Amino acid sequence: MSLRSQAIRGFTWSLFSKLTNQLGYIGVTIFIARLIGPQSFGLIGMLTIFMLLVESTFNNGFSQALIQRSHQLTEQDASTIFYVNLGWGIAMYSLLYFTAPFIAEFYNQPVLIDISRVLFIIILINALTVVARAKLTINIDFKSQAIASTVATVFSSIIGIYLALNDYDYWALVWLLIIKAIINSIGIWFFCRWLPKLIFSMESFKLLFKFGSNLMIAGLVATFVNNLYVALVGRYFNAMQVGYFTQAQNLSNNLSQFISSTLQGVTYPIMTSVKDDNERLVNIYTQLISVTMLVSLPMFIGFAAVSEEFVRIALGDEWLPVVPVLVALCFARTITPISSINLNILNAVGRSDLFLKVDLSKLPMSLGALFIAIPYGIEGLAWAMVGTSFIAFFMNAYFPGKLFNFGGIAQLKVAYKYIIAAAIMYATVSQVSISDSLWLTLVTKILFGAVVYVTLLLIMRDTFLLKNVRFIVNKISDKSFR
Repeated sequence: MSLRSQAIRGFTWSLFSKLTNQLGYIGVTIFIARLIGPQSFGLIGMLTIFMLLVESTFNNGFSQALIQRSHQLTEQDASTIFYVNLGWGIAMYSLLYFTAPFIAEFYNQPVLIDISRVLFIIILINALTVVARAKLTINIDFKSQAIASTVATVFSSIIGIYLALNDYDYWALVWLLIIKAIINSIGIWFFCRWLPKLIFSMESFKLLFKFGSNLMIAGLVATFVNNLYVALVGRYFNAMQVGYFTQAQNLSNNLSQFISSTLQGVTYPIMTSVKDDNERLVNIYTQLISVTMLVSLPMFIGFAAVSEEFVRIALGDEWLPVVPVLVALCFARTITPISSINLNILNAVGRSDLFLKVDLSKLPMSLGALFIAIPYGIEGLAWAMVGTSFIAFFMNAYFPGKLFNFGGIAQLKVAYKYIIAAAIMYATVSQVSISDSLWLTLVTKILFGAVVYVTLLLIMRDTFLLKNVRFIVNKISDKSFR
């Protein structure tokens, strides 16, 4: 199977997985948030940073190292990393279990002791699946991952909704997350059909640690900075404010991850497979930038334009203070998927050292902006994230610009038509209003925005859009005449 066919097949299944799972999960958590309210939702948000910090060491460390080493991966490598991750998971859970009282004291919320000790069990569950998931990803097997995630999402959502309807309050969300992790882990192991051997190779550990450690540190720094906003909101404000900020961040982040992980999850193993062919690698890289901007800009800008209608319909008027924060975070996330691509290509060519340098260089800027914005409340924090996101984009594009002669300015030139079309779309859609009907206003805005965006790109004769439309039409025509 050609790389193009592998990419299309992988993208299709990855997209299906995101649509049925990530977006489905958002829908369920929104429903539960509406039932339990901002304050209870905020309690879970306070623990987000601790969960994500540990998860980042799994996802950005040895997992990426295994995928990057796909052609030379041995049984010794896989088994060694399985035991390393398991040990790391046990150590991290133990640390968080015994520090739970300090976490609760930091937020002045005693109830967090019990919540955190139960919720952090997810760390142990996910530690078991790192190698199995990496093996499926190396084989570009997103079909199996999609099925496992779908089953997990469906069953956990049913249980979570049942608990929420029966007044289990924040525990409904806690058990939804735990059950989802358990079922997904079982599914991944079932499809992977791999079992670790009783092997531990120090040579494999050192080799993979050399690459993975840089990504692990970089992942920790990035996760810490990105989620420190929520932690400080919880420290300096109250649980309700955390609930508003967490909900806005969840909605914008899940949309960002939906785009980034769908495209990059497929292209990263492909880029690693052609890392020695610089011409093909750069070709994939530039096309990925184009398709990401084509898709991400209208989704984020469009979501910002319909945010008030969405919040009032999905969450209720109780959650209206989340709207201005959500609008700002949508603007901040417009550039995030491209920033991720720029860092992703450094991993693909084995330059995790540069990945680490970039993330460390952004730390002072992000921390400075955060502390300057605190006196201005959660809206101030959100707009601080807008500023740092755009500065971070140019920092992330610096090394790819040096290595492949395709830096930040060149990338924006590729995307300038999408930027113009998205800006005009936002200006026009924001003016649409149909009195006495939130649903009709929302649907009208979405359809009108889509028409405006595509029409403007066709008027501007966007080469990438026209080329892929012709490709899809030709494929459909070929199948029709067979």
